[in-house]
Amino acid sequence: MNSKLLFILGLIAVINAASVANINAGKTYQLIRGFGGINLPDWGVDLTDSQRKTAFTNCDSCLGFTVLRVYVSDDSNAWKKSVAVAKYAQQQGATVFATPWNPPASMCENFSSGGRSGKRLRYDKYGDYLNHLNKFLDYMKNQGVNIYAISIQNEPDYGQEWTWWTSQECVNFLANYADKIKTKVISPETFQYNKQYYNDILDNSKANKNTDIFATHFYGTQRSQMDFPRLENGLYPRELWMTEVYVPNSDHDADLWPEAIEVAVNMHNALVVGGMNAYVWWYIRRSYGPMKENGQISKRGYMMAQFSKFVRPGAVRVDATEFPANNVYVSAYKNSDGSLVIVAINNSNESYAQQFNVSGKTIKNVNRYRSSSSENLLLTKNLALTGNGFWAQLNSKTVSTFVVS
Repeated sequence: MNSKLLFILGLIAVINAASVANINAGKTYQLIRGFGGINLPDWGVDLTDSQRKTAFTNCDSCLGFTVLRVYVSDDSNAWKKSVAVAKYAQQQGATVFATPWNPPASMCENFSSGGRSGKRLRYDKYGDYLNHLNKFLDYMKNQGVNIYAISIQNEPDYGQEWTWWTSQECVNFLANYADKIKTKVISPETFQYNKQYYNDILDNSKANKNTDIFATHFYGTQRSQMDFPRLENGLYPRELWMTEVYVPNSDHDADLWPEAIEVAVNMHNALVVGGMNAYVWWYIRRSYGPMKENGQISKRGYMMAQFSKFVRPGAVRVDATEFPANNVYVSAYKNSDGSLVIVAINNSNESYAQQFNVSGKTIKNVNRYRSSSSENLLLTKNLALTGNGFWAQLNSKTVSTFVVS
């Protein structure tokens, strides 16, 4: 290569160099519980044996999911449908939690109030509903599945096809019944991070104390709406889980690129802005999901895998320069085995020469896994080190995960 060409390439590198991304492994934030999705055979979407492996093991061609959400049917005869996948996921070390959509019909009534109409749990049936949830927990335990936590209701603020709950009805149940639930209790999972529900719980000392985990869905939730300091810095230390979303839509094939990058951006925002401990997709297998109907991992799935395969349960998020360049998102995590994971999303149309500096740990080796329009977790081993840092080219419309040992 002649000197003139070297000069030009060097000039381009300088022009497209981003600001330094500083990673401080000594400054920590939230624990990471894990990443995953729901299996819902009751609605005709179940995982085969091979698909369970793809979802819940961390082989080279797997998603490495560590969280499974299961459905609490209002029909106890249907509970058996969730057992097989839940047992398998649990055997791989996954956290299994449960969500009800409806109480049994005998506990419900029709209502019309405040511009809403539909069905709700009868006020004189709250005790029966508590027993219903506990019977589900007992059934799953007898089948060999220990449910880590159970929510009291899926999307109570969006009950057009399931049961409505007002925020005060949720508070009533949590305050007076939730302490008798036989596992950890998850708050109602609102449709769009509806702060009224969480504020009302926080304002009631009994409901607040009886809620072990706060959870929300992120449908249409913008980055600016994800921060909730009052909940994140509350009196009782609880985890925050994002328990359902699909990004950006259910209309397009999950392999569409660069649209799939929006999944990685949403995950970044949930973890960095929302301080979430868990990130859970809607259907694991679906045309618009992380696994396509044929069992193959989709581009959206590879976006999740850039986090899920490397940021493992028990990791903690650490301090990082979030925006070293326009539309470049950086976050970092410290695993319990001592490894450091840096996820860099370049959602811009420019390529950048990115410098990473690490403090709080001594670097010995860096490997990169990159996904792009033509790559899926492509491994580049042994990146060159510069002191206690390294340089890497962040090509446009790519997601890179750097595993630092």
